[in-house]
Order: sequence, then structure tokens, then C-alpha cells
Amino acid sequence: MIFHIAICSPDGALRSRLEHQCMEFFARREDACIVEQLQSPEALMQQDAAGLRYELYLIELAAVARPEGLTAAAELRRRGRRAPLAFVARTPAHAYSAYRVDAMQYLLQPVHQPEVSALLKRAVEPEYGPTLTVTTADGVRALTYAEIEYLECTHHIVHFHLTTGEDVASLSLRVPFSAVAQPLLADGRFVQPHRSYVVNLEAVQLLSPGEVRMRSGARIPIPRGREAAVREAFCTRVG
Repeated sequence: MIFHIAICSPDGALRSRLEHQCMEFFARREDACIVEQLQSPEALMQQDAAGLRYELYLIELAAVARPEGLTAAAELRRRGRRAPLAFVARTPAHAYSAYRVDAMQYLLQPVHQPEVSALLKRAVEPEYGPTLTVTTADGVRALTYAEIEYLECTHHIVHFHLTTGEDVASLSLRVPFSAVAQPLLADGRFVQPHRSYVVNLEAVQLLSPGEVRMRSGARIPIPRGREAAVREAFCTRVG
């Protein structure tokens, strides 16, 4: 498979640098990619209207109140484009808005090779990414990491709350909750704010004193002694 990437920025030097970093990543994997440089969000939307699709959209956000790149990203999502989106910016001012359009990453300039490589490593995961098998009353279920919003362990049963709103309940555990959570925590996108909960950092809407608020509206408690670690994990993950 050839991986198609759209790099959208009015800065030709930035576009070329990002293209070089992307090509470097795929060369090391001995894989192929095609990078298309686009000078503006308007050009990106024209390509989309013409039927061109990409596996990754890498968009620069200008330092203005409402960058056109954000508007274009929101329109792509409205049109049903679910490919990973990532933004490049000089300030973190638009990070919240970026994640509202389900951005995979928000990169601050200058962007270095390890950051681009980490982004691409996630972007090239199979469509449904890594999975976790769960034994339920109906049988064995495979849940993708991306669709898990948070886990809740009550009375030796783990409830997998999904981003779709579904609650998948495991059978009564014969192992500690920590054993169930371990592969998720090792992935880096999950954190354990409370002994009974594990949350997907990419599904967090708000981190406030004493709790994590998820995009679904669920509120997860954070004991005082865990707040600093959770905040650090959140800031590291979302940039």
C-alpha cells in the first residue's frame, strides 16, 4: 500500500521540510508514500471536491483568531473524511479547537524528526489499530483501542465504555484489574487516574481539579495524589 499524505501550508520551506521528514520515515520502513504539497486550505478542499483522498492530512495553523486550516479540517470531518488529521502551529493557542475536530496530534514548531515519526507510526496503524480481547456473556469480543473511551471496574467486572456509547461488560475477573489495564497503559494513550478507572487520553474533554471529564460527559474522579501524574500524561499526549 502506498501511503498518501497531504501537507497544507503557505510556507514552502515548511512544506518541504515536513515532506522530507515523512519520506525519511517511510524509507526506514522500506515502504512507499506520496506527499502532495498544497499551498492553502482552499487548495486542499478543491482536491477533496475532485475526489482525491489521503491517509493523513498535515495542516499548518496560522497565528490568527480562526485559522482557515481549522475550518477546512472541520469541513473534511463534516464530509465524512475519517483519515488522521494533524496540525502544525507556532503556538498552542488552537490546540483545544484542533482536538474538537478529532486531531491525532498538534505539533509545535519547530517540528523535529522524532515527532513526525511518532505521528506517522500511529497514522499507519491498520484502520482499526491494536485491539484488546474481552470475554463477555455473549462470547469473546475484540475492542480496538481507538474505540475505548474508558474502563470502569466494579464488583470484579470491567465495563468498557466505548466512544459509540456502548457499554461492554466483561465476565467476573479472575485476575487483578491492573492485568487487564496493562496493555492499554503500555500503549501510551491511556492513563489510570483512579484505581477503578482507566481513560483514553484522546477522549478527554476537560481536565479539572479532582476529575476528568470525557467527551461523552462521563466524569472520572482523580484522587489528589494522582492529579499531577494525570495532568502530565494528558499534556504530553495532547501536546
